[in-house]
Amino acid sequence: MFEKLTQLIYEGKYNDALFEFQEEYLGIDELEPEDASRLCVLEASLWEELCDSGAEFDAISRGLSYNPGNYELFYMLGLYYREINCNKAYLCFEMAQFYCTDPGDREAISGELLNLKNYPSLRVRNVSIMILSYNDLEIMRDCIDAIEKYQPAGSYEIVVVDNASTEEGVREFLREKAQCADYPFKLIENDENLGFSRGCNIGAANCNPENDIFFLNNDAVLMQNALFFLRMGLYHKRSVGATSALSNSASLQEIDVKEILPDYESSSELPWHRELGYNEALEVFKKYARKNCVPKHNPYILRFRLTGFALLVARQAIDSVSENGQVFDEFFSPAYFEDDDLGIRIARAGFEQYLCKESYIYHNGGGGFGDGNSVLEESRHKFKDKWGFDIWGFSLPWFEAADQVIALAKEKKESLRVMDFSCGLGATASYIKSICPEVYVAGGCGSAFEAGIASQIVDDCVWGDLNTVRLPWKAHSFDVVLAETRFISRGRIGECLAEGGTLIDNEVDERDNL
Repeated sequence: MFEKLTQLIYEGKYNDALFEFQEEYLGIDELEPEDASRLCVLEASLWEELCDSGAEFDAISRGLSYNPGNYELFYMLGLYYREINCNKAYLCFEMAQFYCTDPGDREAISGELLNLKNYPSLRVRNVSIMILSYNDLEIMRDCIDAIEKYQPAGSYEIVVVDNASTEEGVREFLREKAQCADYPFKLIENDENLGFSRGCNIGAANCNPENDIFFLNNDAVLMQNALFFLRMGLYHKRSVGATSALSNSASLQEIDVKEILPDYESSSELPWHRELGYNEALEVFKKYARKNCVPKHNPYILRFRLTGFALLVARQAIDSVSENGQVFDEFFSPAYFEDDDLGIRIARAGFEQYLCKESYIYHNGGGGFGDGNSVLEESRHKFKDKWGFDIWGFSLPWFEAADQVIALAKEKKESLRVMDFSCGLGATASYIKSICPEVYVAGGCGSAFEAGIASQIVDDCVWGDLNTVRLPWKAHSFDVVLAETRFISRGRIGECLAEGGTLIDNEVDERDNL
């Protein structure tokens, strides 16, 4: 198949090859996924020869949406990154080798990996997958099976901490795994349920001290290449401290059900995945993820906290924020807000945190600890006691204002300069930049504490009395100002706004109602 196109590329007749490709591409969705993916390999090869890196990247992405296990596309992605980011290139070649079944090609891929290992700037670590276990035998089988199926041998270990599961067969399954696994598998069995923070800290202490750690709930199932893309985010640059994925069920990381099932109509108060049932919901999510778990332009959303159900943390971040060997603060035992706390500590240590739009992980969720609501509220108060503020007042963006900024950016088709006097910890800026990354956002924060965290998200910021603090930017240089006039004076707003600029005001901050 595609013999003529292959021959034209081989002969260097690229214009003719483009015409031939266009003819073949018209029927790409009627092809078998493997054949469609193969056509994209040829397309990417053609764009590589024509020195169009953007079109080459898009072809690789499209090909992986048809066949997420096409090793040639991972190899080409490695070549794409080789001179840009050797760490991301290494991860791509690692996946190419993992999926490759051709002995000759495997040798070539091994050569690329060996070459990159000699780069002084290579810093890719193996990953310890730390699974906190409590019951849910069926889902945990799928959780571990997905790791074994999609993660290259030699790149990981699994450390399971079982929190005194009561469901029949759970501990027997884990013991058998520990005995029979052909990769490093450690099992720690607690005599009682020690909760999330303590359980995870026990697991972290038993992980290889040289590895990054991926904290994973046992009711979470990796979609194909999900961990690969989390690692790509972690090694995007040296300042990244943690990454996490999009999911069907995860606080502030949840995909709208209408994106997954456009025609879905709920008949109960249950989340859609629980209404469908585990097996059907998992298959629905796999189908959605297959098309979306692919390389993307601008794939990272800067956040100041990530949800702990599936959290990859860089070793240097772990070493920077751990206190007395504890990654999670056990003050929050048995559960809740320990991931918010960790996010604050990671941000204050100077690390960025990415929500990866390329990575998808199914999460069944809903188990909870004890009386879920009372434990949740208790830990919320613990967070207030520790940090002096209620994080629920900072977690959500000012959606109405952010949507107006996004609409203006799309309408003007140019980069906007936005002054956000309601910056807080950067939630609104994160939302704006997740959709329009070219928008410049300056933040006005009420304290140095807020600014220290928001500075990981906004382009620049000031803090103090926002009506009197000296602003470092040129007067009348912002296209948009976000402000609440009950707090920010009209004079200060006018000082910032350019002629013809837009003030977005909200007299009642909806976040106060949380």
